Amino acid sequence: MRKLVLYCDQDIPENYKINKRLLELFNKPIPRVGYIPSGADPENAFYLDRQTYYSALGIDLALSLELNDNYDPARVPQLFECDGIHLSGGNTYHFLYWLKKRGLMEPLREFVARGGVLIGASAGAILMTPEISATAYCADAPLPGEETDDLSALNLVDFAFFPHTNYFPKHEEQMTAYSQTHSLPIYGCANGDGIVVDGERVEFLGPCKAAEMGVLTVK
Repeated sequence: MRKLVLYCDQDIPENYKINKRLLELFNKPIPRVGYIPSGADPENAFYLDRQTYYSALGIDLALSLELNDNYDPARVPQLFECDGIHLSGGNTYHFLYWLKKRGLMEPLREFVARGGVLIGASAGAILMTPEISATAYCADAPLPGEETDDLSALNLVDFAFFPHTNYFPKHEEQMTAYSQTHSLPIYGCANGDGIVVDGERVEFLGPCKAAEMGVLTVK
């Protein structure tokens, strides 16, 4: 049964409604969560910041698994023993490149299949979709040496995701265009809003926009 939480961000009070659903998905006193940053975090600054955030919710952010220079394969089994895994924000292309390089795509799918809660913020949420080309609307671009023709992602949902729509004035036009050139609906959320997937149910937390076959609606 899928348990997915797609945040735009986690830094404003409006996220309380998503946090509440996250805790309901765990349904245990002190859930243990692992953290995968999208890029290098040599001082653990981003990890410690998220650790403080989750601690306030009664969640133990227990370990971090960096993917590039400080990658420690000994932490991989510990990561997948957690109740949840957090995929951070950042450059979506870079994040996808390193997840594939470390062979973690299929283990993440298996983690979800056996009931683990997968949490994504911005880039981490986009990675749950079938492919990440919509991340270009958020001003993302591949880093030198990490270009790839294969933008396929975790494919845990049947829609594309456009976070931070409040920062992008042309998001409705871009979403409509995407829905006309891809066989996927695309959902857009402003900061403070998000999407929860609980089994087969897709829940929109906040006034999320949707574009499908060129038609734009509000969920």
